[in-house]
Amino acid sequence: MIRAKITLSAFFVCILLFFCGSVYAVTYQEVQGDPINLSLNLKYAKEQRELGKTKNAMVTLERLLLLYPNDLDLTVYYLDLLIELGSVSKASEVVNQLLEKDITNQILFEELELIANDLDLQQKTPSAPSPLSINLTSTINWGYESNTNSVSTHNKQYLGNVLSDYPAGTVRSDRTYGANLTLLTSYILSEQHLFSASIGFNKTGQERDNNRMSDVNPYNISYTFTQPRYSINNYASYSRTDNFSSNNSFQRTGGLSTNFNINDRLSASAGGSVSFTKNNQTEKYSTARLSDSRSQQASLGTNYSLTQDDLLGASLSYNYKKARARYNGFIGRSFQLSYRRNLPLNQSLSLGFSRTANKYHASDALYLATKVRKDFVSSTSLGVGGPIRESTWSYAINLTWNNTESNIINYTTSGQTAGLSLTKQLSLF
Repeated sequence: MIRAKITLSAFFVCILLFFCGSVYAVTYQEVQGDPINLSLNLKYAKEQRELGKTKNAMVTLERLLLLYPNDLDLTVYYLDLLIELGSVSKASEVVNQLLEKDITNQILFEELELIANDLDLQQKTPSAPSPLSINLTSTINWGYESNTNSVSTHNKQYLGNVLSDYPAGTVRSDRTYGANLTLLTSYILSEQHLFSASIGFNKTGQERDNNRMSDVNPYNISYTFTQPRYSINNYASYSRTDNFSSNNSFQRTGGLSTNFNINDRLSASAGGSVSFTKNNQTEKYSTARLSDSRSQQASLGTNYSLTQDDLLGASLSYNYKKARARYNGFIGRSFQLSYRRNLPLNQSLSLGFSRTANKYHASDALYLATKVRKDFVSSTSLGVGGPIRESTWSYAINLTWNNTESNIINYTTSGQTAGLSLTKQLSLF
């Protein structure tokens, strides 16, 4: 009985194989052996498409169209494959060729018209932005300083432990002007990764004095990693400063900062950096290297959105500066408060206040050997700016009030600065 069941099952399988033998996969060798057989080659193309080998299907269909350019069904199937692959330009070319033919099937003709309109809209839709961008920014600025040489409020200073008046003719107020040119290149590796690099040139001049006159060449590179809740930024920079009234200097800086969105309104930030400053010593500036230094900075901050247009900020920072000559180094602690208001026409108003306490490491015998310098610096700022209408020009107006209290009379100063800048941004790529 068991043997009979086995025999019957084997017979049934043979029948299935016999009747299903005509449903087989076309091989590449068969297509090569009969390349002009329309049904065979079309079957091979459909099977390759179902297997996910669309490139093989496309090559086969393009070869068949050279042999049978007037075959409507073949052309429509080719069009369907082009649309599936997202080849909008080629699909638009094929559908326009089909519409020029005498098609008696009204339903097919209307469907082709709909496809043509859809493809035309896709071609008019702007393509995805390039991951690479190159921008050139140029800025011109004008400023006014009420105390450009930091003359003490008592008009006196210590020199060699002797209290004396400032020299006659010391320039107090002065007007400055300058220009900046920056080339910025950014590359978006993915939604989370951004690389950028910039090179710039800054020039500052004065009318009455030369203590603010300088040429600065900064170079920067950075990498930013972004997630929905947080971002991390790593950066490195190098700058060379050519001063007209003092020695030239070079600075290298590297740092890391992070920002975390606690909720829709509140965010927190933290950062740290290290910078090295080297001064160029010459016969004229024989003690310049005494100002060589290494600074380490750390900061914590937070921002809170009061409304969609109002943003409050607060931060604490710490700065440890170690210099070759100890009297040039200090420990600094400060806090900053800020407020920003978005105005109509994409303008913005900003207010800021900071208070810094610096305690130096040693006394400076050049001025007063009996006291170690301690400063308390307060700064208040007001700014307004934004784009000029819908152009690529923007402007910024800034006012700053500075006041320094010190245990050494030389550094007890106050002053105000005002500035206007115009910026033009050009997109090169």
